[in-house]
Amino acid sequence: MQEVVIVGAARTPFGLYKGSLADQRSQDLAACSMKEAVARAGIDSLKLDVSIYSEAMQTSLPANVGRHGWLLAGLDENPAGFTMNALCAGALQTIVSGFNKIASGEYQGILAGGVETNSQAPYYIHHPRYHFGSNNLCFHDQKAEVETNAQPVDIYGKLAAANVADIIAVNNGITRYELDMYTQTSKEKASQAVKNGFMKDAITIITKKGKKSEVIVEADEGLKAFSDIDKLISLPAINSGGTSTKGNLAPLADGSASIVLLSSQRTGELGCKAMARVLGFGIAAGNPTQIEKIAIKSMQKALNYAGIRMDELDFIDLHEHSAAFSVAVAKMIGASAAGITNVDGGSLAYGHAGAATGGAMLVNMLYRLQRNGARYGLVNVAAYGGQSLSVLIEAIL
Repeated sequence: MQEVVIVGAARTPFGLYKGSLADQRSQDLAACSMKEAVARAGIDSLKLDVSIYSEAMQTSLPANVGRHGWLLAGLDENPAGFTMNALCAGALQTIVSGFNKIASGEYQGILAGGVETNSQAPYYIHHPRYHFGSNNLCFHDQKAEVETNAQPVDIYGKLAAANVADIIAVNNGITRYELDMYTQTSKEKASQAVKNGFMKDAITIITKKGKKSEVIVEADEGLKAFSDIDKLISLPAINSGGTSTKGNLAPLADGSASIVLLSSQRTGELGCKAMARVLGFGIAAGNPTQIEKIAIKSMQKALNYAGIRMDELDFIDLHEHSAAFSVAVAKMIGASAAGITNVDGGSLAYGHAGAATGGAMLVNMLYRLQRNGARYGLVNVAAYGGQSLSVLIEAIL
């Protein structure tokens, strides 16, 4: 089996829903991080075999952003590209798929990643080509329905993020106060990380046209949302009797992230410097209302795959799609991991850009390991529909 290494990685800033990146198409956002990741790898894009990308909502046409974004980035037109969907865990799934293809010897070089533009999610009408009348004049919001229809409604009912978070809080005995305090702590960690300049290495800026001049977007916008603890506490619950609010759920965002994977052999041939090796992954699934338990299974699978113990990890990054999920998983992991989990904050602070989220987390992790001279990092994303993916990497210093 071939060793798989990461030689280049970059992400865009995350713009809040209807925020600074709302006018950017998904292929434009993808192209930005694709181009930068390949440039940081220092290789000719022709040396890559394929681009594997993920997008949860097909917001721009043509729909194959894995190919379309690649071409817009000005990369060589000969490598192929395709797009897959694992919802919030999409970018991590492309890493897993790329890892498997390189490890098996099928390919030697792959660009993986994910993109999402919640701001451009369309409204649509059901079946107007067959019949247009009073029974189908209702507009449906794709942005909302990607949550509620992520699992069979006939089996589990409609489960929006707030519904799942409320169930998690009840099942794990988590109070509203705990949720708001966790959210505030995540934002404080993220604010400190930004203040220290920790995100600058990971982020490639976006330059776009403004009304009078060019506009530069260079930082995540999520910290602007409900940044004060008093505001968090005062927010009403979304569901009657529930604990989830707009503040303790991850704010929707737009962005992309790209990672260049090579076999060790191809890395040597091209004279690249490897940032990290991919040690393993874990994929788990189950009842979508028990996603916190599924996340633990996913993480343990990744550790078992690589033969690494939890106490050997330097950092763990969890996708904070809700404070309820994050608090529940933290309790299950145990106090020993508290000091290494989401040390720079998480999605509650930076925002949640769908399929791009896991990719951005992995990019952040890569640069954090390098910055701290650390060795092992685990990234986990639990997705709508009851699936959870984890990727374990080892820094090459």
